[in-house]
Amino acid sequence: MEYLIGEKQYFLDYLNNLTKKDRIGIISHTDLDGISSALILTEILKSKKIKPKEIAFTNYGKGMFTEIQKKFIKKKINKILISDISVGSDYEGFKELEKNFYVFTVDHHPSEIVPQTNIIQTNTADCAAFTLFDLAKEDYDLSKMEELVCATMILEFSYKSESNFQFIKQHYPNITLGEINNSEPAELAKKISSALSYFSRKEKKVFDLIKKGKIKRLLKYGEIIDNEIKLVIEKFWKEAEFYPEKNLYFYYSPLKFGISSAITTQLAIKEPDKSFIFVSDIHDKPDFVKVSSRNSSSKEDMNLLMKKGVTGLEQATGGGHVPAAGGSFLKKDLERFKENILS
Repeated sequence: MEYLIGEKQYFLDYLNNLTKKDRIGIISHTDLDGISSALILTEILKSKKIKPKEIAFTNYGKGMFTEIQKKFIKKKINKILISDISVGSDYEGFKELEKNFYVFTVDHHPSEIVPQTNIIQTNTADCAAFTLFDLAKEDYDLSKMEELVCATMILEFSYKSESNFQFIKQHYPNITLGEINNSEPAELAKKISSALSYFSRKEKKVFDLIKKGKIKRLLKYGEIIDNEIKLVIEKFWKEAEFYPEKNLYFYYSPLKFGISSAITTQLAIKEPDKSFIFVSDIHDKPDFVKVSSRNSSSKEDMNLLMKKGVTGLEQATGGGHVPAAGGSFLKKDLERFKENILS
């Protein structure tokens, strides 16, 4: 595994310097990679007989660290591990975190702004969960995390790297690239992702169930979400706007659950050469919308397209990976966002 910034020993040194006297917080993303990363960090700390005092999950955007920082200060936390979060999305907030806590970050999102110390930055294909597993596997027993790591790698398209695919194949010898999205770890990834959509903004509940080994409890929520996704996809094919010159679908629709990312993933699996842009409301921020985008072939850079889309828009954020990216902006700027990505 290649580290674009940082070295493995930096991470191990940070861990070695943690003691039972430290009050440790974890900040991670709200998707499967973020949940898996937080679980791996918790397992590492458990082997050191340390229990994190607080675990917070957040989406990207300016101000994403504000409320978390207040909570962590109140809990008297002094050290923070951040995983699967592009801190450049709220670099001012991140710098405030650095003033108040001793922070270490592990991430794989391409970003123009990243800290130069206390960070491991990898290629986008090396998802955060796999990166953490690879960093710590020789020093900590993470064997029970392997199934979850493989599931996460499939959802994150990490298997498109040959070495990463071989890692998955070590644990699932019969897996093939042609059928990887129908494999056992892929099904596990779908179940957890569906539960995360159901418990949007309450991701800690899913984290706790997985940690307690109660993944089967997530199935009933998955069925609800799967049925909703099916209905929305049927509606999408009837109503979405298609722009042949861009080979791109654009669609805006209010959603009952936070399933836009899951929808674009399924759409892009069906037609990997096309780009899918799905815009939906943000339930707790009525003036804003969020956007999920995906192009499974990676022929179109979704990270750059999202950054282009939010150019010139106030209070907007956008970015991610080449095959998949997201963002948010004021609802009043929907048409301007659309013009930006189509120009």
